[in-house]
Amino acid sequence: MQLLKHIQFLRALSVLLVFFFHTQPEFFKNGFIGVDVFFVISGFVITSRIYLEHEKSNSFNFYNFYIKRIKRIFPALIFILSAILLVILIFQPVDLLLGNILVYSFTIFGLSNIYYLYSNKDYFDNVFEDIFGHTWSLGVEEQFYFLFPLFFILLIKFIKNLDLRILSLFFLVLVGIILTHYFSENTKLIFYSPIFRFWEFILGSMIFIITKKKYNKSVFIFNIAIIFLIIISIDIGLFEDYQLTILSTISASLFLLFYDQNKFSKLFFENNFVVFIGNISYSFYLWHLPIIYFYDLYFVENILKIPALLTLTIFLSYLTFTFIEQKFRSTELNLNINLKKIVFIFSIFFLILCSVNYIGLKKSYDNNIKKNIKDFIYKINYLENKIDYSNRTVFYKINIDGNEVYRFCQVSSEKKNFDSNKLIKECLRKGKFDDRFFFVSGNSHTVMYLPVLEKVIGDDNSLYIEIKSNPFENINFDKINFLSKKYKEVVLVTYLIPGEIKKIKMIKKLLNPNIKILFIGPVPNIKKEINPLKCFIKNIECSYLKSEDYVKRNLKSYYNDIDKIFSENKNMLFYDPYNIICSTENCKVYSPNQKILTHRDNSHLTIEGSLMLQKDFEKFYKKRF
Repeated sequence: MQLLKHIQFLRALSVLLVFFFHTQPEFFKNGFIGVDVFFVISGFVITSRIYLEHEKSNSFNFYNFYIKRIKRIFPALIFILSAILLVILIFQPVDLLLGNILVYSFTIFGLSNIYYLYSNKDYFDNVFEDIFGHTWSLGVEEQFYFLFPLFFILLIKFIKNLDLRILSLFFLVLVGIILTHYFSENTKLIFYSPIFRFWEFILGSMIFIITKKKYNKSVFIFNIAIIFLIIISIDIGLFEDYQLTILSTISASLFLLFYDQNKFSKLFFENNFVVFIGNISYSFYLWHLPIIYFYDLYFVENILKIPALLTLTIFLSYLTFTFIEQKFRSTELNLNINLKKIVFIFSIFFLILCSVNYIGLKKSYDNNIKKNIKDFIYKINYLENKIDYSNRTVFYKINIDGNEVYRFCQVSSEKKNFDSNKLIKECLRKGKFDDRFFFVSGNSHTVMYLPVLEKVIGDDNSLYIEIKSNPFENINFDKINFLSKKYKEVVLVTYLIPGEIKKIKMIKKLLNPNIKILFIGPVPNIKKEINPLKCFIKNIECSYLKSEDYVKRNLKSYYNDIDKIFSENKNMLFYDPYNIICSTENCKVYSPNQKILTHRDNSHLTIEGSLMLQKDFEKFYKKRF
């Protein structure tokens, strides 16, 4: 079946909406609806092929269908993703590689949407955009292609009446829309689950069946549909995301249903350039996000960004379309499938999954193969060689005596090696004397102070860390009270969150009176628009205003409360790091001249940012201890 040019126009529009959504989100905040339009088109086109083949021969060759789908999807997918993975090895931060490999593997097997549906990303995995984040839609499409042919053949076998077929499909679409509305608050579920996406394909399928009936085409409805589709791609603030999904699919359906070929429509909806973009849209979709990702990682914003990205994406897409997509589409695959081959294929599949699990999911310290691979990657990675990226930015490098605290000291950590006091040995730095014991308890905003704390208190004092999801929840008061009987002085160290000051008295009541509490205050929070790690990689100066942060977090009121509470309690101490990190109104998160990176993200210090506090904290420590 030859694709109709107006369908290629709709493909082109869809992929361009997604492209501008990723490059100009301030103007195309709803450009993600391009994917929903893709789903409608796919349902329309696949249904037409199944229907026409069955109508012609009164049968359907499932084998040929799946072979064609394999040739259409996987050669370009494997080539492009593999090429991107090679670039990732050399030019992307190494700490993101494991996540990339996992998504790559799931995408190759058509399951990336399932991976995203059930994955729980750590906070620090979200500092950068996901380079393979767009592959979820391919998983949904492949799952639809796998299941739909059998369903549709059964439909046309058992329901002969055209109107009843349309009514059956309409019922499924209606159920899908109702479920999407009902579960609309669970954004992750309705975004990635095929259950909440298949109705979009079925809507396209229903539209094709309707085109087999005689009806009057309305140019007015067609024009309204395409105009409305473009309007809702620009954020006008009237609709929620799930409503945009419903509206965009309906608009795309009306476009397909009422398109009427005339001189005007040919000029705008069938011109060669737009059809060309539609032809290469699959490769375009696969290439566009990684290209945007690396541009944003290494280059600053300028007026040439959009033209450069668009040109490069079109160029690479054309090459892939010409030499990969078209070549494999016309290649005959002579596959003589038998039981032995099926067993062999599934054995290879199982072996690959086991290998990914063994090498990828295990920690490098438990896996020599992964450790050797990791060492090799560090040697070839540009960022590691150029700016020592991981040691300067990766939060998990924070350690006690060489033991990474996020490996051993989280409440959820699996391996625990306890001492006689039921303290995890790897989380304890035993002091030379039993005079003073610092018990550090809190979340990541407490952990970021560990480098400076360890430096200042020295080897004479003991230091222990326990990482919680919330600095004030589940503090082990019994353990701290027990330690106070064995040490002359025990100090609980935790982070004092703005807005959580009322909990100070609660903590004090649960501890023995002789135990000191050292509360460490907040560091400057920078605007979300500033990504410190990108500033570091690009070697550009990035700054923020102290006054903006003070107003946003109401820090003036916070410090007033601090003065009142801590002036009345001798055993409660407060250290304020804010003005050391940001001593003037205009402060730098990174400066090419100073070469100091203070923040890893909008609210966490790097190790070197933490060590900036050393001299000031030493003065505080000598005065108070």
